[in-house]
Amino acid sequence: MLSSLATSDPEEGLQALQLIVQRMGDGERTRALRVDFGWDLDELLGRAPSSRELDYLGERRQTYASLVGRDVKTLSRWSDQTLAELRAKLLADQFDGNVIITAGVKSRRTVGVDVIRYEASDDEWRHGTSTAYKNPDDSSLPLVLYGFPRDWRPKSIRFVIAFTDKEDQPKEVWALVADTVLDVGFGHERHPVEMVDGMARCRIENPRRDQLYGVWWGW
Repeated sequence: MLSSLATSDPEEGLQALQLIVQRMGDGERTRALRVDFGWDLDELLGRAPSSRELDYLGERRQTYASLVGRDVKTLSRWSDQTLAELRAKLLADQFDGNVIITAGVKSRRTVGVDVIRYEASDDEWRHGTSTAYKNPDDSSLPLVLYGFPRDWRPKSIRFVIAFTDKEDQPKEVWALVADTVLDVGFGHERHPVEMVDGMARCRIENPRRDQLYGVWWGW
């Protein structure tokens, strides 16, 4: 399941799954599936669910069936049909658009990183889906590294690193390519990146699934 959602993080996978179901529309069949999943029960039941409704599928279905005037078997059939549609979408959902990795560096610490995806059909890069990662520590390595899920086929990966301290800019910045995580430490395949107005930018066209990409800097 997580692989088909292009992530290894359960929370991120749940968010992606909920977004896909949301895009399937708000019809009676998708509502039946949301009841089965235990999503948005306050909204669907019109009140806070009981502990038994939270714990037991049969209880949720029975309550919801009485609210919408349908029998439980009908709701079960609707849910199964929607689940089959969802499964087909997951199996066919291979990202083939563009990825932008943005990061902010302040006081020599990477404050956070955003991963923004643009579908291949979005030629003007207007409707990206962003996932933000905040740095929970008071320090960081001078590196932003990215490896995409193996079932993706992105057209390009772009890095934009913003160094916000104008008086403390890195002396050198490189674009980094590595075959493995261990290979990252050697940094033998790296290419100089020019700094412009405190920003380091680089682009990888048709990135390979078996490689990691990143930006590395030094003071």
